[in-house]
Amino acid sequence: MADLVESLLTLARADEGRFDIHREPVALKPLVQDIYETALILGEGAGVAVNFPFTADVTIMGDPTRLRQLFLNLVTNAIKYTPAGGKVELSLAREKGAAVLAVEDSGIGIESADLERIFEPFVRLDEARSRATGGAGLGLAIARSVATAHGGTLTVQSTPKTGSRFVLRLPPAVDTPAGDS
Repeated sequence: MADLVESLLTLARADEGRFDIHREPVALKPLVQDIYETALILGEGAGVAVNFPFTADVTIMGDPTRLRQLFLNLVTNAIKYTPAGGKVELSLAREKGAAVLAVEDSGIGIESADLERIFEPFVRLDEARSRATGGAGLGLAIARSVATAHGGTLTVQSTPKTGSRFVLRLPPAVDTPAGDS
């Protein structure tokens, strides 16, 4: 109940423009590496392989607590909606002046008509996403609010019965070298 109340307060503050973001330089590689280590444990319990094959050193101005919340939400959702024997892959890159974190799974996927709805509060799409699996349908709404508060975007591409790919783009704290793609 306390988690639900805290999530509701977070969304209400975000809607009112009072989202608490305490910006400081954040090296994303160690933060994502820590999330990956947590994901390994969660994935093992669910029979889901978790990989983190590609990473770049990227520093942004952001709130490490809120970013951890966002990253952990994406990874736990990917594991939760991927059947045993499936896989989840994380990547961190620097592309065209942005820090890019991707979480891709081989899970149940999302119908195209529902791709934007999943970012709305309290949206649960089907029986596989029932409240019995945990959560109240607030995680992705909060994740997108955190991304937006950091000047970034959170998008999804998905194919039913094949999997989903969530991509977070955040502006870096430092200019990227001219040779970066």
